[in-house]
Amino acid sequence: MIRTLFATLLLAGTALAGTPNILLILADDLGYADLGVQGCTQFKTPNIDSIAKGGVRFKQGYVSNSVCAPSRAGLLSGRIGIGFEANLPEGEDGLDPSLETMAGMLKRAGYATSCIGKWHLGKLDKHYPTNRGFDGFCGLRGGSRSYFWDPKNNDKPNSVNRIELNGQQVEFEGYLTDFFTDKAIAILEANPPGQPFFMYLSYTAPHAPMHAKPEHIERYKDIKNPKRQIYAAMMHSLDENVGRVLQCLDERGLRNNTLVVFLSDNGGPTYKNGSDNGPLRDKKGSVWEGGVRVPFFIQWPGTIPAGQVRDDIVSSLDLVPTFAAAAGTEPVKEADGIDLLPYLTTADKTVDAQRMLLWRRDHMTDLALRHGTYKWIENRNRKETTLYDLEQDIGEKNNLAEQYPEIVERLRNQYIKWEASVPEPAFKSGWTPADEAASRREQEAYEKKQKTP
Repeated sequence: MIRTLFATLLLAGTALAGTPNILLILADDLGYADLGVQGCTQFKTPNIDSIAKGGVRFKQGYVSNSVCAPSRAGLLSGRIGIGFEANLPEGEDGLDPSLETMAGMLKRAGYATSCIGKWHLGKLDKHYPTNRGFDGFCGLRGGSRSYFWDPKNNDKPNSVNRIELNGQQVEFEGYLTDFFTDKAIAILEANPPGQPFFMYLSYTAPHAPMHAKPEHIERYKDIKNPKRQIYAAMMHSLDENVGRVLQCLDERGLRNNTLVVFLSDNGGPTYKNGSDNGPLRDKKGSVWEGGVRVPFFIQWPGTIPAGQVRDDIVSSLDLVPTFAAAAGTEPVKEADGIDLLPYLTTADKTVDAQRMLLWRRDHMTDLALRHGTYKWIENRNRKETTLYDLEQDIGEKNNLAEQYPEIVERLRNQYIKWEASVPEPAFKSGWTPADEAASRREQEAYEKKQKTP
């Protein structure tokens, strides 16, 4: 039934010659150092690594926010400063229905569009994926849920985290990551030959709750940290399933004509799921590098040369104009990113090293601006200002604010000018300074425990 419904929707597209298919794979709360190509040695991720090795791995890839919902809002709208800067509270808030999404842009270009997995951009029907440019949706409206069928909680009929197919609840068997892949493969197999498609495959893994298959947990029994052990098992499953999707592309002869992107929605919340952000400071929820710098890979065989490892500063905001260029259509209005294709197709051209990236977190309390190698951070709750040279100090350990007050002032003024041009946040998450302090204590306790022999 699922395959039939999606096949009917896919037939609604208009075939285009010479345009690539686009597959956007998003991991949830993945640590910066938790892939083989990013330096992980405790578990292997050969399938995800293959996307990087077959294309481009960016060492300085960023997202537009450090928590799930606003990061996804930036990713799919291609814009920041749209009033969506915190995880969604209970209520009617969501991504502004007047904004065109990446899916709507590609549907306008004749693509068949599908969304599989986590949505987290509003629970009302006006925010629903099929009202935001997607032909079909199978997944959860909310932000996280059990990885197994859960009729007492997540799978209650009125739960925002129940699994739905185009608005109707569906049951599933087995492990959720496998289920999402099954649905993705069914769509790919039903896609008519010559019909370009855009698939947004938004896994919940490795976001909490820490649920994994028993056989995968057993595989990593030598990892002493219990959270890290289950995390490794969840990553094993995620990598297997990415491999299944890539294999489906190969079997259907689609790999060379498919632009594949893999990234995480934000940095790892290390104390919550056992993730590892490597050399980066802090975690999900912060505007330090550990919250906003993520694994970021792009592959398009035959068009983007393989084996590139690049220092270009890139952002998830760049995907909207990049996909628009690949599809031969106009990007969404007022897109904030840049088209990366001219840089990806030749090693001789690099993104402007002086480009500016900005972040504003949870009702204007955490601010950050990166311009060139310098990054300015200000916390308005704690009245703290810091400055780092990321080229020399990736771990943001050496505060240069007192040494270079003129740079601090220049970057702050740039930020204030931008802030005056955008609306105030439409809502806030309810996260308080007390919550922030408690989170930091829990993080510090977790780190201390990991260092104890």
